[in-house]
Amino acid sequence: MLKNMMLLLISLTVALGAGEAMLRMFTPFPIGTRTHKSIDEKYGYRLDPALGDVDKAGFRDPPGAGHDFQVAAIGDSMTYGNNVDSAHSWPAAFEAMTGQRTYNFGVGSYGIYTYHAIVHDALAAGAKGSIVAVFPANDFAVVFSACDIKDARSDFWLSEQRRLHLQALFGDAGGYWQCAEQSASLKTKLVENVAILSVYHHEIGERLKTLYARLFKPGDDETSEYYTFPDGCPSVLKRYVDDHGRMADLASPETAAMFSDFQRFAADWAQQRPGRVGILLIPSKERVIFECLRRHDRLASAAPEFVLSVERQVALEKKIRETAEELGLPYRSALAATADALQDSILAGQRLYPERDGHPFEAGYSAFARTALWDEMTVRAAQPGD
Repeated sequence: MLKNMMLLLISLTVALGAGEAMLRMFTPFPIGTRTHKSIDEKYGYRLDPALGDVDKAGFRDPPGAGHDFQVAAIGDSMTYGNNVDSAHSWPAAFEAMTGQRTYNFGVGSYGIYTYHAIVHDALAAGAKGSIVAVFPANDFAVVFSACDIKDARSDFWLSEQRRLHLQALFGDAGGYWQCAEQSASLKTKLVENVAILSVYHHEIGERLKTLYARLFKPGDDETSEYYTFPDGCPSVLKRYVDDHGRMADLASPETAAMFSDFQRFAADWAQQRPGRVGILLIPSKERVIFECLRRHDRLASAAPEFVLSVERQVALEKKIRETAEELGLPYRSALAATADALQDSILAGQRLYPERDGHPFEAGYSAFARTALWDEMTVRAAQPGD
């Protein structure tokens, strides 16, 4: 009996080890970036080069891409390319469409402070231009990379504070800070470092949770964890929508202070480097759903709380666009193209987004890339007097 148990244990261990090795060799698993970061006092952090498709500089690019690139694609996880391989992130798709060598500076949870630092470095390194992919749903919150930048108080940022009169992280806005120790849980560490657990979490576990909730916990709209919609629009987690609404609310002193600093950054980009920096607005999943409902005059079918939360993102988008227009910065929003992609996916019986995630699949990133404003930036940079 003991011998059989030992043989079973050995066989199970060998099988799991073989499965782990095969997944690592032939799939992108394990995936995740929350536990694979190294502190950077200027950017907040970079990715660990030990990740499969991350280069020595800590970004999701092939070896050698950091030399002689023409375009810097700057953003968060929407630029990194969650849910797709690196070849289908929007910077890679943009490079394939335009022929411009593009370096992907996207890392999950980056925000406007990190974007400014990367713009500074990318243009100093000789890039022809930088496309800053702004995600209004959380780029203006004092969390994640902004907290690390605040804590590091590097010479670069202390100098920028004096030069640009920044307030949100280094001024008298101490009451706005909501930074706290954000260490990853044991579960997150295991999921991001064990391929088998990573596959289960991303490909099986979330679907089982959703199926179980639908079959055995139907509930009603008030108790459901999702906002649901008609006409085939995907559902979206309430907590994501509510969090995004809070972080995009210009009535919040924290968000207002961060937006004021963004205006200072944008003015610096426009005045010192005309036409070499453009803003690409990346919409959230709920913002895309909101737009599809608006197009068909169906917003009244959505929960009032959903509408109120997304309207805060809409108001912030408007302020970003007005800032770009006032400063002459090239600007485009990927909202229309992404809403088109969602409608196409519904008609085709396909999914543009996972059910429990706000990052799109390949068609969504392709929509971002098609919107990217390189032609407009090129025209602006070539205007006489610039």
